[in-house]
Amino acid sequence: MSMTSPGRSRATDLDEKTFRFYGRFTGWLVLALLLSYLGLQLPLPWRLLAVVAGLLGVVGGVILLVQCFRKKLPVMMHISAIAALLCCGIFTFTATSQVIFWQATVDFEECRASALTERSMDRCLLDYEDGMMSSIPGLGR
Repeated sequence: MSMTSPGRSRATDLDEKTFRFYGRFTGWLVLALLLSYLGLQLPLPWRLLAVVAGLLGVVGGVILLVQCFRKKLPVMMHISAIAALLCCGIFTFTATSQVIFWQATVDFEECRASALTERSMDRCLLDYEDGMMSSIPGLGR
C-alpha cells in the first residue's frame, strides 16, 4: 500500500494515461450535453435527438461519477460529472415530456409559428397546457 507524502499531490499519483482517458470521457459528456441542448431547439421529430443524447449523458455522468470515487480522481472531475448528470437529466426530462405529449407539442409549435402578438403567444401556451392535460386520462376535459 503506497501512501502519498504530504508534499505530493494526488495528481502525481495518477498516471497520465488515466488523466487522458477520463479527460476524453469528459469531452464526450460535454458533446452529449451540447447535443441534448441543441436537440431541444429543433422541431419535434428531430427533438428525439435530445432524448437520446441526454440519456447517454446521464449514463455517462453516472459512470464518471462512480469512477471518480473509485479512482479518487481530482475534484474537477467530480464537478464535471455532477454538472453533466444534472444538465443532461434536465434536458432529457424536458425533451421526454414534450415527446410524451407529442400532439400537443406539435400544435403548440404550429401556433407559435403563426403567433404575431404576445396575446396570441399566451393563447398558444394556454392551449398547450390544455392539450397536455386533456391527454392525461382522468384529468382531461
